[in-house]
Amino acid sequence: MGFLDSVKGVAGKFGESVERGAKTVSNNSKKFAEKTKVKREITDIENEINNDYIVLGKAMFEKLANEADSEYAGTVNDIKEKNAKLDELKAALMSLEDKAFCTNCGAQIKKDQVFCDKCGAKVIIEEPAEVVEAEIVSEENAETPTETQE
Repeated sequence: MGFLDSVKGVAGKFGESVERGAKTVSNNSKKFAEKTKVKREITDIENEINNDYIVLGKAMFEKLANEADSEYAGTVNDIKEKNAKLDELKAALMSLEDKAFCTNCGAQIKKDQVFCDKCGAKVIIEEPAEVVEAEIVSEENAETPTETQE
């Protein structure tokens, strides 16, 4: 009976070891899940803060847009120029993709649609007289001023 008792003792210790391991894994899994949840909440709050910064920046831009003597006039003009260029590029892309904007709600639609998917309005496509292709200048192709040596 000594051998049988010995096997029972080893099996019992093995069972306790497995149980401890399972508890450790369970605790680690719970801790990992909690850490992941907290990290997700942190990211969500950071995104909300960044969105608030964007809203605040746009409001500031709107406020300063017509103040020529503002200390931010250069930045405001830069944004206006970039928005104009962005509008040109978007129009060129829409032309290449055979798309247009709904005249009623502004949604992007296919040029051959009869009704807008978003608002249901009858689509009236006004064809531009001439499509202007947007020129994209890379930094490598941009002209650099030449320096004069004295």
